Amino acid sequence: MRFLLIALALALTVMYFTFGLRLGYVTLTPTYLLHASGQNRYGLNIYEDRAQIGVRGSCKVSAGTATVRLLDPQGVQVAGRVCPKGEWGLNVLTSGPEGRYQLVVDFDRFTGMIDLKEARQ
Repeated sequence: MRFLLIALALALTVMYFTFGLRLGYVTLTPTYLLHASGQNRYGLNIYEDRAQIGVRGSCKVSAGTATVRLLDPQGVQVAGRVCPKGEWGLNVLTSGPEGRYQLVVDFDRFTGMIDLKEARQ
């Protein structure tokens, strides 16, 4: 049992210093992050021309930054926001031709909470 606790503590330490600790799933639940680094990608589809798609939500940042970007089907950034230290509302929306859009969230030593929900009109 003692070995298991030591192994768990070691695994959490390695995770903290490599890509951070994450509790939750961005775009599904409020996500709490501790020293998170890296990138998350999510696919969003538009099925009709000129339909609006994106995310709305908030971020509460204690340290680091989170950058939320929306890419069109060709990979060109069409909307984006940066969450520096503090509390911020997010509204990252675009409209365009039908296709698969990507939501990209870049974390740079981010500690805090991010809550994003898919938005369509």
